[in-house]
Amino acid sequence: MRKKQTTIIDDIALSQLQVDLPSKDHTLKPSDWIRLLRNYLRMTQAELAKRANITQANLVAIESGKTDPRVSTLQRIYEGLSCGLSLEPRPKTSLEDILRGRARAVALTRLKKTMGTMALEDQAPEAEVFRKLLEKRTDEILRDPREKLWRNDRDG
Repeated sequence: MRKKQTTIIDDIALSQLQVDLPSKDHTLKPSDWIRLLRNYLRMTQAELAKRANITQANLVAIESGKTDPRVSTLQRIYEGLSCGLSLEPRPKTSLEDILRGRARAVALTRLKKTMGTMALEDQAPEAEVFRKLLEKRTDEILRDPREKLWRNDRDG
């Protein structure tokens, strides 16, 4: 089976992803935002529940943090608050760093297997040679679109 290539539109979308930086804005949970917005708009739980087409008991559970609502439920609640809901991924580091790190892990696993045999024969390379070889193998893996980087996180 052929791997689907990314399109220009896909590349643009991926390039717009922002790395998630620690921020005070992310300390509020959806339940906190709902309560905060509802109170600011002077809306009762009963009024919001009716506008969001959910039960008041469900809204109480969501606001208290006892229930983890589905995204579709959050959308209805925020719509009831005359707000939109934005849901987008926030990579912990750049996608390039994630990809290179995974390719490097695969290369390292493969090299360790080879180096184990070479060490038994007293032919293991020096640390600097090993590092250069690791980077070369990492680059080779990144260039080959057929490489399976995530098949198993423990092996290459």
